[in-house]
Amino acid sequence: MKTMRLIVLGLLVMVAVTATGCATMRNTPAQDLALERWQTCDHFATVNLERIDLDGRIVVTAYEHEVAPFTACVREAAAGQRGREAGALPQALVLVKLFGCQGGAS
Repeated sequence: MKTMRLIVLGLLVMVAVTATGCATMRNTPAQDLALERWQTCDHFATVNLERIDLDGRIVVTAYEHEVAPFTACVREAAAGQRGREAGALPQALVLVKLFGCQGGAS
């Protein structure tokens, strides 16, 4: 009986620690701005979001014919964000992994 209580108590402590850790995980200001840029430009059929890095770089996979229009959209969205974040100029950093190219998505 005592062993069972210790196991339950240990599990409760692990759940509490995990929940606290997840609650403190937030996006950086650069990631928040990059997410807004992604949402603005998320209308290209072959461009898929892979991740947004801590520095705000948007990493996507895409076919080559949509790379230039997508990156232009991201740059335009970043220009619209300037001045909103005190002390930070949003940078339109985009890394595109081309479908079918060596090292990119297959």
